[in-house]
Amino acid sequence: MQIDFNNITQLRSIIQNYLYTDGCEYEKIRHRAEQGFMYYDNNGIIKENGAAYVNEVNAFLKMKGSNPLHTADNKISMNRHRVVVDQKVGYLFSTPPQFDIPSDDTNAGDEKTLKSVNDTICSQWTKVIKQLGIDASNTGRAWLAYWQTDDNKFDYWYVNPLTCVPIYDRSTVKKKLLYLIRIYSYNDSNGNPATRYEVWSDTQVAYLIRSETTAEGHAPAIEYDVLPDGSWDVEPHTYGRIPFIEFRNNAHAESDLIMYRDIIDALDKLISGFANDCDDIQEILWVIKNYHGDTDAPVYDASGNEVLDDDGNVITRPVDRLQMMKAKKIIDVDSEGGVDALRNEIPFEARQAFRTILNEEFWTAAMAVNPNPPSSTGNQSGVYIDYLYGLLELKGGLMETEFRASIDEFLTAILNFIGADETKQFVQTWKRTKPQNATEISEIIAQTPDTVMSEETKTKVHPLVTDWQAERAQIDKEQEQLKQDTQDNIDALAKQHVEENPQPQTNSKPQAGQQPPAQK
Repeated sequence: MQIDFNNITQLRSIIQNYLYTDGCEYEKIRHRAEQGFMYYDNNGIIKENGAAYVNEVNAFLKMKGSNPLHTADNKISMNRHRVVVDQKVGYLFSTPPQFDIPSDDTNAGDEKTLKSVNDTICSQWTKVIKQLGIDASNTGRAWLAYWQTDDNKFDYWYVNPLTCVPIYDRSTVKKKLLYLIRIYSYNDSNGNPATRYEVWSDTQVAYLIRSETTAEGHAPAIEYDVLPDGSWDVEPHTYGRIPFIEFRNNAHAESDLIMYRDIIDALDKLISGFANDCDDIQEILWVIKNYHGDTDAPVYDASGNEVLDDDGNVITRPVDRLQMMKAKKIIDVDSEGGVDALRNEIPFEARQAFRTILNEEFWTAAMAVNPNPPSSTGNQSGVYIDYLYGLLELKGGLMETEFRASIDEFLTAILNFIGADETKQFVQTWKRTKPQNATEISEIIAQTPDTVMSEETKTKVHPLVTDWQAERAQIDKEQEQLKQDTQDNIDALAKQHVEENPQPQTNSKPQAGQQPPAQK
């Protein structure tokens, strides 16, 4: 597919097909992303629906215009999704990935290139990579954008996944990003709300705009954004590629939420229902014998007044016995007179058993670390810790595989910007953040001979080292200083020896009766 950036009709068709067609890929991504962000912000489905029947009962009472007795409506979200997402992101990115260029016989200038790359990335890398991990976990994919600033510097930042719509070349097995549509809301030059579209290729970008939908419900046509000189805003760029990089959560670009959402909903409903029972435990249902109750009830308006028909008669509707029982706390029976009381009882044991089952299944489905393991042996060996983190390591490894390729693409873009060789290969160092038996690991490193593991690798994997490159630089500095101090000591001793044992002049002759000095 080839897009003519000066053809507004084609651009409108592309935007319509990829953004607004029923069942298009963007609609699926948007729905999944919104769910991920909702659950991450502790706004799960329990916040909308509550526990079973509560909404129906409240709707009946609202229509009736009264709420004579308290009806509990707790909507408690346990926020498990945020716990496991932050756990994974902290595990992978608390110490962000670091970069190095492998040493070989052709590495002339590599240290200078590496320093330029690190200076370009600068300190914001830690924040950006963490947010990319959060976005990818919530939505399935995250996006990073980079650009050249007005003062000719390289800059980059994460982008809301809801604003990026990729268009891939699907004619090959290995998908290639052909174009990218970026969509977002902003205010136009007159201060009116509008929708902005950017259509990117590897050589140019077109900026388009559509004003807000009119009062009649008609959406204005998408038009080119116009420059001050009246020309269309279609601009070339020199990045050599589309300056947006996709970071996938896994090979299928699926969010983590789909693995355990049903369990989260069940837990939220269970806890909310239990809280409702605790609130309603003091309420009593009165069983009035030989009282048939109402079969019809008036319909009330929003102000609590009875609704009349055209003839002035009160409009009624059949009574729902289940709702009436909950609302009035009365059960009518057809028998001899009398009154009995039914009190609410909480099935605690059944709920506790169900919660235990859900909790056990949740951590497995989420591939996360249970902060309260069912059986704690007190064993803090490396093998036991690795066992606890096994599923999290597997899930994190799937993300790392996808992120490695995207980071390589990002580094290539930086090499292009600084004018270095784009074929230069980098080594990425990823370090997990988890409890460690530092003594055990340190002993293994100390006992590993140099013929098996280099000193540089030992520094990288040492549990007490966070920035191995800075640590190696400090070690080299100290080694140089040690050599210099040693040489200074040798020179000082040699000088002292010469001063204490002066040698005779070689051209002097012995006096009469004096023997020449003995040869050593």
